[in-house]
Amino acid sequence: MPTQTFFNLPEDKQQRLLDAASAEFSRVPFNSASINNIIKLAEISRGSFYQYFEDKEDLYYYFFNSLKKDSRKLLEECLTEANGDLFLGYKYYFPKMFKMITEEKHAEFFRNMFLHMDYRTSRKVSPGVKKRECTKKHGDLKGHLYEFVNMDSLNIEPSEDFHLLIRLLMTILFQTIGDTFAREMSEEEAVTSFNKKLSWLQDGVYLKK
Repeated sequence: MPTQTFFNLPEDKQQRLLDAASAEFSRVPFNSASINNIIKLAEISRGSFYQYFEDKEDLYYYFFNSLKKDSRKLLEECLTEANGDLFLGYKYYFPKMFKMITEEKHAEFFRNMFLHMDYRTSRKVSPGVKKRECTKKHGDLKGHLYEFVNMDSLNIEPSEDFHLLIRLLMTILFQTIGDTFAREMSEEEAVTSFNKKLSWLQDGVYLKK
């Protein structure tokens, strides 16, 4: 998170720094991004940058959070629309998530993020659920993703397996979006690919006898 010094800046100066971050992180992936380019575009000194942010990563994830619509809230809405059906909820969620990241003016930022996503980034941007949220008693989980899912329909141990299942679903979603950018897939192709993978997880890949 930025320091209080950053939040004390006039809004136009804050925005100038975020605009510089947008330009640089859209130009190249995170690992290739240059603080020198960012401070040059933002017209600030390197010393000032480190008064506002701990490092490049701190700025990167703050910039991401300033962009994103509430993806967790969107997932919760889709699960509610699906009456708690986890897999149907994700079928509703994927095309909305797809539009959110491919049709915005920051599409190049998201392209770089998904094409070069690693484990750390996937954990940072996922609207999933943490293991500690699942280890609480069911009744204590109000406000967490758990309460939006009909657990009776899933053959898992809620307190141990739910966060693993959500992480697996988000991995499939992120991998599909990465493929979409890499292969320049259409929305229809991306949705078809995601739903196919989802059906493999839900129904298995063996022929029914």
